[in-house]
Order: sequence, then structure tokens, then C-alpha cells
Amino acid sequence: MLVGGFLVAGGGIGLSLIPFPGKQEFARPECGKLPSQSEVRRALSQHRDLVARLENVGKGVSVKVGAPCGDHADEALIRIVYHTKAERDAVSSILADHSFGVPVELIER
Repeated sequence: MLVGGFLVAGGGIGLSLIPFPGKQEFARPECGKLPSQSEVRRALSQHRDLVARLENVGKGVSVKVGAPCGDHADEALIRIVYHTKAERDAVSSILADHSFGVPVELIER
């Protein structure tokens, strides 16, 4: 169950964050505390079925490794891009019951 939200809107981009499993708050761990890019790539590889399920939600949904901390180049999270509210709702519903085991951010484009 998702219990809160964090939304940054500007330039047509919305951002939501879903962190580690078991603690569904919307607050990305700060830079310096994110997992390595290799750990995030491994999580994507180990959860190919979840990636496929998320990407099948709609044409605007993509799942990839994101590096939000420019100064900490080896830190990463899973970035899920979506286009519509319906896609976001479907992605959020899936993520309420399934996890990659690493932080996830949702970005509206």
C-alpha cells in the first residue's frame, strides 16, 4: 500500500519516488546513499518479468537505470517514465505489490 506522495512539477515533468521494499514512503535516499549502478542493473536483470509487466502498461512506459546524482556517478535507481495518469496509476498499482529491491522513481514525460 502506498501511503504518501512526493511530486515535483516543472517543465511538464512530474517526479515520484518509491524506495526500498517494505517501507513505502515517497522519499528517495539522498545522494551518497543510493545503490551502485551495477546493483541496480542486477535488480533489473533479476526482475525481467516485472520490467515487462510495467512496460506493457502502455506505450509511454519505459523502465531503465537512472543516475540522479551527478557528483556520485556510480549511484543509481530504477527510473520509470510514463506519459498518462492511467499509466502512472497502473505502474503504482503494480509497484504496491512488487519490488525491485532498490529505489524507484516515477517520471511523467
